[in-house]
Amino acid sequence: MPKRFAFRFLLLLAPVLTLAVHAQDAPPPLTKGARFLHHFDLGVAGTAIFTKDVSGTVTMNAPGAPYTFTQGASTTAGALVTIRGEKSPWLGIELNYGYSRNTNSYTCCNQSVIDGSYIGPFTSQSVMGEYTVGYMARPPHKLFGMQPYFSGGAGVMEFSPTRNGAVGLQKQARAAYYATGGIEVPVVSFMGLRAGVRELTYLAPDFNQAYLLIKKHTFTTEPQVGVFFHF
Repeated sequence: MPKRFAFRFLLLLAPVLTLAVHAQDAPPPLTKGARFLHHFDLGVAGTAIFTKDVSGTVTMNAPGAPYTFTQGASTTAGALVTIRGEKSPWLGIELNYGYSRNTNSYTCCNQSVIDGSYIGPFTSQSVMGEYTVGYMARPPHKLFGMQPYFSGGAGVMEFSPTRNGAVGLQKQARAAYYATGGIEVPVVSFMGLRAGVRELTYLAPDFNQAYLLIKKHTFTTEPQVGVFFHF
């Protein structure tokens, strides 16, 4: 009888022992802070930058006005840093910081401040910084094993003339609006690859110079490829 009782007791105890072993193998529960950070990721990407030329007429407060000129920006490369927070697949937010350096060209407008005569085309160099915030969503269904995403928002584009290539221009900020679409591919649990295309719209900079004042909107297209890391 004692042996039979011991055998039955072990049979009843076996499921409890099994659960205890699995409980020891399972990872410890996340802390409150870790659960909060798990909703965020950090992305770093390289971008190619293409900006549309704009043309306009200067009519006020400039020697020789009115006159028409075309303003262009060189094709260049830059970097984009993005922090994203996601509450659900359709509800997220992102913060963006972008950096690039380009050359602006002006086909006509360099006027003499003495007599207003036309001097000729010129170029200027500036650093372009992006500071934007927007809505972000990752649809719950993947596309060919890849996670699509899209975002859009607004912020500021800051144009800072360089010391040696600024020809007397001043730093200037412009309101900017952007839209982004792309895909993500997880590589490991905490890291993945990201690729997409962004478009920013803003008023072309005049660097607070009356002889560059045309008030025309331009847009910048930015293909991007990079990586992202989960916290």
